[in-house]
Formats: sequence, C-alpha cells, structure tokens
Amino acid sequence: MKALIIHGDDFGRSPQVNAGILHAHRRGVLTSASLMVAEPACGEAVAAARDCPDLDIGLHVVACNGRSLLPARHLRGLVDEQGFFPRSEVWAGLRYMFNRSLCARLRDEFRAQIERHLELVGSLSHLDGHHNLNLHPALADILIDLAAEYRVPYFRLVREPVITTLRLASDHAPRKIRDSLLFRWLSARACRKLQERGLEGNDWTFGFLQTGNMTERYVLGVLARLPENSVTVFYFHPALEVSHQPPLWPSQAVETRILTSDNIRSAIRQHHIELTTYRALAGIKAPSERLQDLPSRATSY
Repeated sequence: MKALIIHGDDFGRSPQVNAGILHAHRRGVLTSASLMVAEPACGEAVAAARDCPDLDIGLHVVACNGRSLLPARHLRGLVDEQGFFPRSEVWAGLRYMFNRSLCARLRDEFRAQIERHLELVGSLSHLDGHHNLNLHPALADILIDLAAEYRVPYFRLVREPVITTLRLASDHAPRKIRDSLLFRWLSARACRKLQERGLEGNDWTFGFLQTGNMTERYVLGVLARLPENSVTVFYFHPALEVSHQPPLWPSQAVETRILTSDNIRSAIRQHHIELTTYRALAGIKAPSERLQDLPSRATSY
C-alpha cells in the first residue's frame, strides 16, 4: 500500500489561498487542507467547504507569522497590540524555548483555536502548524495534550527522506540536510509523546524541503518513489489570482497548476497510489451535515 495525503496549508489566510486550495481539490488531486481560524478569509473558506464534503479540513495552528484568536490583552508577551505573533518562526521558536512563562498563554490560545475550528467545521481529524511550529518542543507538548483531550487522532510529523529529495533537486543541499536532521529529531520526539497518548502521526512527509521551489518534475519523481506500506503527507501552498490580486508568491500559482496537472493524475494511477485523508484513516465521518447548518457567511476574525 502507498497511502498519500495531498495537503494544502494556510486555508483561510486569504481569498487567493482559498481559491487555490478549492481549485486544486475540485479540479485536481488535493485531498486535505488545514484552516487558519483567526485569519480574515476563514469565514469564506468554511462557507466554501459546504460544497466540498470530501475535503478533509484540519487545524493549522498559528504561533508565528499570523493573528491570534484571543484578544491581544490576554496574550501579553506573545503578540503585539494588533494581535500579531512574531513574523519570524526562528525568533518565535527561540522565545518559546527560553521563556516558558509564555506556555500558559499559548495553551489558552491553542485551546481557543481548536474550539473555534470545532465550532466552524464540526470535527477535527488532524493538527499541523504554521511553519511547522507544532513540532517545537514547548508547543508540541501543549498541542499533544490538547489533541488527546479533544480526541484529535492525527498530528502532522515532518520526516522527509532527504536522499530522495536531493536526487530529484540537489540545490541547497547543506540546508536541506540540516533541516531534515533537525525535523527528524523533533518528529521522533513528538512521535514518542503521541504514542504515549494513543495518537498517531504520518510516516513520511514531502513538500518541506522543497517549499517555494516545487516543480512538476520534482512531484512526479516523488510519486514514483513513494515509500511502500506507509502513510505519506505531501503538502503544498496553492493559491490563485482573485479580483486582480495575485498570490503572495508566484510559486503558489505554480503549485496550483501542478496539483491540477493531468500528468500528476496519471502518475498516481500508474504507481498504484491510494489518495486518502486523515479523516478517512481515523474513520471519522464527513461533517457535511454540520456544514450545511452553518450560516451562509461564517464569522471571520
């Protein structure tokens, strides 16, 4: 078996990202997305999800380069006066590592993000993190506790076979090796804690080391080399132009084209890859009935 989750990050961040994810799901091979519940286009994303009952929507936990859900006055030291977390994931990660007094406020914010997601979507099959900060030791401990409390069955790990990626794209090799080793260690640590709580993570990941530099050739190469008897997550950042507003990065439109390519569909069939979702793996029913009960315009923060 080669089980593959093709995933889109940042759902709800902007109309352009929403358009890219929805197009890649409706016209392409994307099966899963994760929602940023405090971003301006979150309500639009949830409303559009009514028409996509097969799209599995998890939570994209935000602790950097994004907005908080709780008011800034409740998160002193975490966000600025406008409620924005630090833009740099490196700076944010250092603060969370060396200032553990912030952890109680982080827990409150993450709890609020989970509860908002459940309110909007109706179920929650998986957690991942903006810039993969869900694997930061301080944050992972909080999030795994909350995942167990709210019975969220899956947690995204970042374990990319670096040799496979380097064979297909040898640029920036030192950085890719360094990042691969770091996130293998972080994922191994998180995996032990997940097992202790009866939760699960994916076996392998692609998309991390090649973020922003994805090509169809690279994706086809990965599909031809997917590990056997495993669950792999291949994550992307698709987006499209909306109302003459382009995506934030040109690479996002490229990724949308890749995800809707006939060559990618053919490769999935050729290599006997089973497209799946966290929701299907966990046996969770689609929340389509709950989504139908939502108002036509969900509130956005």
